[in-house]
Amino acid sequence: MAMKTFAAIDVGSFDLEMGIYEISTKFGIREIDHLRHTLVLGKETYNDGRLSYALVEEMCGVLKKFTEVMKSYRVDDYRACAASALREAKNSQIVLDQISVRTGLNVKTLSNSELRFLSYKAVASRNTEFQKTVQTGTAIMDVGFGSSQISLFDKDTLVSTQNLKLGVLRISE
Repeated sequence: MAMKTFAAIDVGSFDLEMGIYEISTKFGIREIDHLRHTLVLGKETYNDGRLSYALVEEMCGVLKKFTEVMKSYRVDDYRACAASALREAKNSQIVLDQISVRTGLNVKTLSNSELRFLSYKAVASRNTEFQKTVQTGTAIMDVGFGSSQISLFDKDTLVSTQNLKLGVLRISE
């Protein structure tokens, strides 16, 4: 397998992030660049229920720069995901359309379940002890900007999970 270049974009409640990775059979996955721009989308969503024109303008500008960086690395593929701040905004579909038109990016909003699943998968892939840890009664607490979630594992199985809209940003607002 030849070397592939992949970009992962996170449209979060507190910031926009992009990691660029080289992927090959021989060397595995290697991060080659990481960009981050603080943009507190959650503040408007959690307070007003929608994202303002000014915030969408700034977000599209940052995402456009991300696409330019992707081109400079000759990225083969990408995935762009958004979580609660964009998912819960009353004008989320308009915002997603604006992102697509202005940047060419297709951003997918993730449900809470999808987001947590990907988080656990990421932890498990980077931590060889994860499988051993969840064999016995284990609680994992994920404190995010929009919500917090506690998940209980036993014998390598997710037994129960509970999400509370009590994230760091939501509480501070």
